Amino acid sequence: MNSRFVITSIVLGVLVVCAASTASAQNFDISSGGQPTITGSLSGSVTGSSSVLNNLSVTINFGELSPANTNSLVKVIVPIAIRSNRAYQVAATVTGLGNANPQALQSADIGFGANNLRALGANARVCTNSSHIFRAPFANDPAVTKSIGANGRATYQSTLANISVSTVILSGPRLSTTSNAARQVNNGYVFDAIFAITPQFFAAGASSATLTFTISSGPSAPC
Repeated sequence: MNSRFVITSIVLGVLVVCAASTASAQNFDISSGGQPTITGSLSGSVTGSSSVLNNLSVTINFGELSPANTNSLVKVIVPIAIRSNRAYQVAATVTGLGNANPQALQSADIGFGANNLRALGANARVCTNSSHIFRAPFANDPAVTKSIGANGRATYQSTLANISVSTVILSGPRLSTTSNAARQVNNGYVFDAIFAITPQFFAAGASSATLTFTISSGPSAPC
């Protein structure tokens, strides 16, 4: 479950996204939410399971990130399935990403947001109000919030730099109507984790990181 950004002379970025539960799978579960997608890449790719019954393990190759990629943005959408039999929260943790040279790729260069929560199936618990909350500043599509800063680098409403040790990005009431949160095809919800990066001039460098999503008991929430 390692996650790496690798910057070579042609500026290549690779990220592996994974998940782990912080409590018994009987109460909470997190898994793949479907096939991930990538757009705007040059020689990039994204691989991951299309089945909501499989563990979340997605490898993102952003491809060429220099101006040789004439697309304005590389965007990746990773669907994530979540299940619980009590109030929950989803947290994200990033460790290790960074370059000493500020002109090399930094965590702030990777836009990150989360949105589009939808029921997975008939055994998803449907609430009558908007009880599931994407926490600020992550409730956005970074491809939409992109702008160019005074230094000429792309900026986003939220990035991987906004994630510290175990940062909560989503919380809400019970997700599943089943007595436990054992992994099924229809007893939870899916949301999209969205990544964006703008091809531009980056200094050569190297860095490594792990990006992990966890689900655990959260604050009481109405339904």
